[in-house]
Amino acid sequence: MVLVGTPQGSENYRGGHFTKARWRRVKLAWLLLQDGPAGPAWPSVLAMSALAAVLSWRSSPWRVVAAGLSSWQAGLALAFEQHLQWGPQVVFTFGPYGFVEDILPFFRATAALGLVYAIVVTWGLAALVIGALRRSWGLLPASVAAWAAVTIAASVLEAPELALAGALGLALACLGAKSQKARLTMLAALGALAGFQLLVEVNVGLVTAGLAVLAVAGSAGRWGRPALTAAVPFVAVVVLALVAAGQSLSNLASYLRGALAVAAGYGSAMGSSGGRGAENWYAALDAALVVAVFVLALRGAAARAKVVVVIMLAGWGWETLKEGFVRHDQHDLTYLALFMLALGLARLPRHFVPVQALSMALAALLACVANGGVPPSLGSPVENVRALAQEVTDLAAGGRWARVQAIARYQVRATGDALHPGLVKSLAAGTVAVEPWDDAVSFGYPQLRWQPEPVLQSYSAYSAYLDGLDASFLSSPRAPRHILYQPVALDGRGPFWDSPAAMVALYCHYRQVSVSSPWQVLARAPDRCGPAQVIGQVRAHFGQPITVPSRPGRLVLASFSLASPLLARAEGLLLKPPELHVTTWTSRGGTGTVYRFVPGTAADDHVMRAPSSLGYSPSFSPPAVRRLEVTGGGWPPGQGRVIVSFLAVPMGR
Repeated sequence: MVLVGTPQGSENYRGGHFTKARWRRVKLAWLLLQDGPAGPAWPSVLAMSALAAVLSWRSSPWRVVAAGLSSWQAGLALAFEQHLQWGPQVVFTFGPYGFVEDILPFFRATAALGLVYAIVVTWGLAALVIGALRRSWGLLPASVAAWAAVTIAASVLEAPELALAGALGLALACLGAKSQKARLTMLAALGALAGFQLLVEVNVGLVTAGLAVLAVAGSAGRWGRPALTAAVPFVAVVVLALVAAGQSLSNLASYLRGALAVAAGYGSAMGSSGGRGAENWYAALDAALVVAVFVLALRGAAARAKVVVVIMLAGWGWETLKEGFVRHDQHDLTYLALFMLALGLARLPRHFVPVQALSMALAALLACVANGGVPPSLGSPVENVRALAQEVTDLAAGGRWARVQAIARYQVRATGDALHPGLVKSLAAGTVAVEPWDDAVSFGYPQLRWQPEPVLQSYSAYSAYLDGLDASFLSSPRAPRHILYQPVALDGRGPFWDSPAAMVALYCHYRQVSVSSPWQVLARAPDRCGPAQVIGQVRAHFGQPITVPSRPGRLVLASFSLASPLLARAEGLLLKPPELHVTTWTSRGGTGTVYRFVPGTAADDHVMRAPSSLGYSPSFSPPAVRRLEVTGGGWPPGQGRVIVSFLAVPMGR
């Protein structure tokens, strides 16, 4: 048969549809999808994981930003945009690149970096899952499983948490690599990831670095070359990323100290139970599934590999457990999604595929049930691709980006407490901080010259060191000219004790100039507080009432000395300690008000009474405490010891 318009004798027809050239392309594509000798593995894994990453994107472009809820993300983006120095000027558990935690339309650079980071992390994670499954499952089933797992995980996890799963996958891949070249490549990638993660979120970075150390320890033969292969990219990424962000390398130690202080105090200050009891059982079942699957995966492995993998999973799992259950609200989805991914990173023989598949399916089901249903992105791959394309296009086109950012500013103003134009104009004349934590307002009103306290969110000043940073800042010439303030606190904590020493510095160095409901406008003033005088000390047991002395015309402060029982300290180390509370009475009768108390700042000065010379409107003045008692912390009533020291500070107008 000869086709019309085709020279006779040519052999470009095969069957009813294919020319020879087209057949070659199909054959090449087929070879790329093969495993083993028929074709190279890595091109097929990269291609299928890229497809999985794109199809797992969220279904709607650009998340809505809101005052309050988006405050800390706004603060991270503002700090990066203004090149504030992490350590001396900004302290938070997230670092100079913490804004990549999500892709939010605050600034073009931060949104673009967040998008690139999310794509790389999602693509890499999908590749690791496919790489772990493909030998036993086959490429196509492994790709489908990776797409489903990554899509479910990405719907409930932020990018650094996905990267934490990727770090575990890289570490396991290092131990299972068939060649020295592949092992060293994985180690280099893991070291680079650890370096960047350290500048994104300190606890995630440390866990990733720990996995790299264990991967080196699990390498056969001498450790020198593997250690160097991981360490060089780690150091290079840290240095280059800090320089690129405009950070001084000399501030690295200060950043790490502050970030670790925030991370260490999180359990005692932020731990909570949200009544999600069923998720405890889901977590236990997921843990049992992971143990069972990895027991099967380690059959026949060398003793060193078994020990290293057990330590990896224990450390990684402990961090994941604390991330999900210290603050037990929907944070438990972090644990459930990460353990589901861990099941997909195990390399099992072919005859155990049904066990692994059923385990992954059950873990995915539990994650969806805990999340309230199947994520929309799992059933809308076309919309996911469109959303990704729109975000990329918006970032690439200046006019489109300006519109996206303008919408984000409007969303902040519409969801928060709008400022009067006259107030904005008066505040624009100098620097301003928004306290205690709504930094999204500073993004919503770009006219404001943002000058925040060092601890990015006041509720994160969990220790005396962090509280002292904020107090010293407000007492120094670096403090902002104005502060927009409203007394709000998190988790039932006392709004006038969050953070306590910084609040004392605020009262001493700022006067009220106006009230624009719900905001109080404070202006910088010379120090109006005199030297403190000790006026008493009380020793009591937990649950025993303590009378607060009165000194008219003076600021009355109280500092607390208390210790936790051994069991409570063990609970805090393993997960979270029992909550500590202070009940206060402001009148001679009536019921008391119970506040959550932060043990890390207990020794700092807490305002009990403020004189009329403070000059603040009643709703912005601390209540006059007449009596208090300390409860919780692992102590039953009548046990333990509380020492309360009282000070009086003269205060001028």
